[in-house]
Amino acid sequence: MDTAAPLQGSSASATQAPRLELENLTLGFKDKVVLRDISLTIKPGELVALAGPNGGGKTTLLKTIGGFIPPLAGRVLLDGKNIAAMGKREKAENISFLFQSTGTLWPFTVEETISQGRFPYRGAFGAETPADRTATDRAITAAGLSGFEYRPVTELSGGEFQRVLIARAMAQEARLLLLDEPANNLDPKYQFMIMQLIRSMADSGIGALVSIHDLNLAGLFADRIALVTKGKIAAQGNPGEVLREDILREVFDIALVITPHPRDRAIKTVSFPMPPPRILLR
Repeated sequence: MDTAAPLQGSSASATQAPRLELENLTLGFKDKVVLRDISLTIKPGELVALAGPNGGGKTTLLKTIGGFIPPLAGRVLLDGKNIAAMGKREKAENISFLFQSTGTLWPFTVEETISQGRFPYRGAFGAETPADRTATDRAITAAGLSGFEYRPVTELSGGEFQRVLIARAMAQEARLLLLDEPANNLDPKYQFMIMQLIRSMADSGIGALVSIHDLNLAGLFADRIALVTKGKIAAQGNPGEVLREDILREVFDIALVITPHPRDRAIKTVSFPMPPPRILLR
């Protein structure tokens, strides 16, 4: 996979209608409101990073958008249609959701796992069609998994398995991609590769919303960043607008340092503050 490919840059036009639109969304559970009055749009070709402190509601927001948790108030629209009016099959055809990976106990092959993304399109007997085969093969190639097709996924590394899951989402050919910390617990190489895959999927015209902790990856790959904290979206905009020391201090309660990326000064880099001097005990 070409790690020298361009990082940022959306194909979305400012005049395009939203692929995803959240209208005054309040979400949570009967006895607890997690986020209130959330408004957010994602256009075709946009990748939006969802960041914020642990426990701030990012996963609950993704599950609400995906239709797993009903909203307490407001609407989630996909290309103008309320997802609450969609049946299970229609949701599966149009929304691809990747939960935080916990591995798998089943030794399916890489090819079998990726082909599972085609289940929403198959008939009553589950027979694979030429279109299913083409979509699966295309996803295998795009994810750089050629040669892995017949390996059991139980034998893969964490980064390799995560690429398989992204490829399964590619094969699904949904219009909206929702990912919950897809680069979590991976080494830098695989973090970068996974984000490149997601960026390429967004560039193909889908809308992508990705929960992520690494603000540097968000700044490199996302068109916009939405920071979620204290029951609301505290800030949203392009990385240059959101990755500011004052905003991040308010959201994360730490004095992070913002500097220009050494290879492109237009890109912001987020660093921890220097630790206090060590006191040597004699």
